[in-house]
Amino acid sequence: MGVHQSAQCDRASLAQNYYYGGLRFFYPEVNENRCIDGIVSCELPLASFLAACSYKLFGFDEFYFRLITFLFYSFGMFALFLLFNTRMNKTMSMALLLILQLSPILLFYGANFIPDVCSLGLAFLAWYCFFKLYIHHPFEPNTKAIGMHILFVMSLGLSVAIKTTSLIQFISILGLLVFSYLPFLKIKIPQRRTLSISLMLAFTIPLSWYLWSKYLSLTHNSQYFMMSLPHSESWDKYFEAWAVYLANWPPQALSYPIIYIAASLLILLVFLKKFIQTELYFLSILNSTGSILFLFLMIEQFKYHDYYFICLFPVFALNWLALSDAVKKLPHNFWWIKIAIFIGVLISLNFQFYTGRKNLEERYTEGNYWEQSHHRSVDIDSFRLKIKTLGINRNNCVLVGFDPSPNNLLYLLHLRGHRLSKDHDQDRINDVLNSSHPQYFISNDSTLTQKLKTSAVQTKFLLKYKYLELYKIEYDSLP
Repeated sequence: MGVHQSAQCDRASLAQNYYYGGLRFFYPEVNENRCIDGIVSCELPLASFLAACSYKLFGFDEFYFRLITFLFYSFGMFALFLLFNTRMNKTMSMALLLILQLSPILLFYGANFIPDVCSLGLAFLAWYCFFKLYIHHPFEPNTKAIGMHILFVMSLGLSVAIKTTSLIQFISILGLLVFSYLPFLKIKIPQRRTLSISLMLAFTIPLSWYLWSKYLSLTHNSQYFMMSLPHSESWDKYFEAWAVYLANWPPQALSYPIIYIAASLLILLVFLKKFIQTELYFLSILNSTGSILFLFLMIEQFKYHDYYFICLFPVFALNWLALSDAVKKLPHNFWWIKIAIFIGVLISLNFQFYTGRKNLEERYTEGNYWEQSHHRSVDIDSFRLKIKTLGINRNNCVLVGFDPSPNNLLYLLHLRGHRLSKDHDQDRINDVLNSSHPQYFISNDSTLTQKLKTSAVQTKFLLKYKYLELYKIEYDSLP
């Protein structure tokens, strides 16, 4: 279906340029490069690099990128199932797992190009390892296997490096470690020294990449993907951002009424401390606090990005683990509460299935509000094959317009260059022509074509396919 919208296409373009550019892992590159080199600073592009390696082995096909993302996600979900199953039976474990997996945004992005999904999978894997290593179980001893320690360090470190949001998981574990040194809290963590070393080793992975990425931003003047903390211009703008977010995105994480239940459980948890294992209680509180604070700080980003919520999903898993601990301590004469909870979970699963399926269908239905794709990729791919016969390739500098999302046209055409918007005035067009000297212009908008023709350059018409036109730019004397 070719769903290439903004951030997805950006990440897919990293893989495409690794594929064409020689698999230089430390030099991630995008298509929109102003005809220089396109190298950008970004979070760790591990999935993009692995996708490019697959392209080299099996040929360029986005299926492999989707598969790699899905494998990261699936391993994480399997680890979460194993973690649930250490505290509850298999039926309840699977039901709770499916409630998360049937989340509309996870159904859509679970086999797509967003790195948040890979980070989430690694985060769940890290949580499983952490519980097996450091959280006391009622009857199972903690493991001391060196492989589990290595897996914990690598999964946690890579999760944070791939998506900075996963730092919430790192801070939650670090917070529990710090709290364990306060005797009155009665938090017991075995091998605290080993955990301290593991956390330091894990943190070196995102820190090392961040320093390298900082170097790339200084030497190539591009912080293309690095997360920033946008500030609202006023309190009115801040509350407006919340209004936009609440009107659009919460049902994309969990369907109604599950979202109300999940929110109320966060509050209920506070009053159940004496019924929950101390370590599990504080982990849940720390993770919930961190997730809520992150949401409040980043609401300007959350306003227009549904996928930002993906890395906050561990908060649900940890809370459900804590609450299951409380339910197990109910006296036998309250058996009916356990049955009611089980029935409630099954009903929630049914709601989630219906909402998730409906939303996924809408996202892949052309013309629907949720569909998000600005292009008919089949048309662009046919056009790409036609211009390829003319000898035009990624080594030629190309100007494209109108492109409503970064990198879409350039990525789908396998070209590099610059894009124009309808909002760009004549001076901006002249600046692009002067600085980059693109050789070709690909237009899907007659207004931009006319603007280019008034820029004192000669354009030679070469090819037209449906709404796409190709021109050769011949420079005279630009103003």
